[in-house]
Amino acid sequence: LPISHALSHGPDSEPVEEERRLLYVGITRARVHLTLSWALARNPGGRQGRRPSRFLNGIAPQSQRDDGPSRARKPRGPAPRCRICNEPLTSPPAIMLRRCESCPSDIDEHLLAELKDWRLRISKEMSVPAYVVFTDNTLIAIAESMPTDDAALVAIPGIGARKLEQFGPDVLAMVKSRQSS
Repeated sequence: LPISHALSHGPDSEPVEEERRLLYVGITRARVHLTLSWALARNPGGRQGRRPSRFLNGIAPQSQRDDGPSRARKPRGPAPRCRICNEPLTSPPAIMLRRCESCPSDIDEHLLAELKDWRLRISKEMSVPAYVVFTDNTLIAIAESMPTDDAALVAIPGIGARKLEQFGPDVLAMVKSRQSS
């Protein structure tokens, strides 16, 4: 917040004020808990240093701008490695699949087709594009790793708590049916 389109009109423009209003509406919809967060970098592994929106100044605890010396960031840990050849993974698709793009795939093609059909049906029911349910790479990662429980499913990049709750039972049932056939 605000979106870059709004900023192109100037900081006190009507689009920026609309972004501020939308944030306020979102905040006031929280019933019990509200969590505010922001990405430190636009892309994984990208340049860090993004700050929370100025709209949060005075609203969220410790959201006042701090121009003091920057603190050292914690190291992220070891780079993810390919589960097949153990080489470091660098591209987002490789990280998601947990294998180099050049390493052979151990995908269950029937499960992948079933997942794609299911995703299309769900996306139509929800009136959203199919990628909103799961991206192709997430479906491929599911069809390759064949997760058997919630922990294994949520370990796949692109699947968080919300998608686990929404779609986890369906996906795990499809995986289970493929494993028993």
